[in-house]
Amino acid sequence: HITFLRSSAKPLQALSVVLSGAANRFELTDEEISVISGSHGGEPIHLGAVKSILTKIGLTPLHLRCGVHPPLDRLARAALLKSGEPPTMLHHNCSGKHAGMLATAVHLGVSVEDYLSLGSLVQQNITRDISRFADVDPERIEIGIDGCSAPVHGLTMRAAALAFARLVDPAGLPDEEAAAARRVSQAMRRHPEMVAARRERICSELIRACTGFDLIAKGGAEGFYAVGWRDPETGGGVGMTVKIEDGAQRARDPLVIALLQRFGLLPVELEENLRPFAPTVVRNFSGLEVGRVNIRM
Repeated sequence: HITFLRSSAKPLQALSVVLSGAANRFELTDEEISVISGSHGGEPIHLGAVKSILTKIGLTPLHLRCGVHPPLDRLARAALLKSGEPPTMLHHNCSGKHAGMLATAVHLGVSVEDYLSLGSLVQQNITRDISRFADVDPERIEIGIDGCSAPVHGLTMRAAALAFARLVDPAGLPDEEAAAARRVSQAMRRHPEMVAARRERICSELIRACTGFDLIAKGGAEGFYAVGWRDPETGGGVGMTVKIEDGAQRARDPLVIALLQRFGLLPVELEENLRPFAPTVVRNFSGLEVGRVNIRM
């Protein structure tokens, strides 16, 4: 089953920023690598990190080609609305990823105007890196255009899961690629608030809750989700991917939670910050219980 990874591909796309040498040249911090790997909420910490990357590479937010939307974080969105200022490219949840692509373009000395083009060395390197981690020939990877106008990669569920397992446990990969995987995954674990938000986002909450398993988690649009962690018994990497056929997040998040509980990464009694993402009661606007979301396995 071939499906597009959507934003779940971001940690894999971030590999090229490290492998190209751009991360070292521009002295990118863990916070900055984490925001490159994430779908941020548009909070001040996220805007600051993206601005910092752009400043280091000598560019401005006007170079971002991701488009514009209001912050995903509800408090950041309310604050922006109250200020009367319009959202900018920086507020787009993919602006970190795009800043990382621009950093690679500047480092490689290629055009920053067409860094999203499939013919750009930036995108060719990303496809190469994903093919190696997913163990799929580059010609067999389906390519589409994502919501932020960047190329998006289509893989089998198994190939995507393998890639996430290797992000956590790159054993067997060449030293350079293994080092890049460790740098990206460690940055996400050290700064989960940069992957999504400081509050109310499943990716950040899962990474915080599963520190003992070296877990990384990254959601994507249209019901896609990818997780990687270390098996506590073998120490090897495990990858898991989920795709909801109708694209509903209402089904995606509870299924991810239920599967991680079944694999022993999460307890049956969840912490309060994870409960909103679990199978739960469905209420109408008057607060009346009108149904339930149940996972049957």
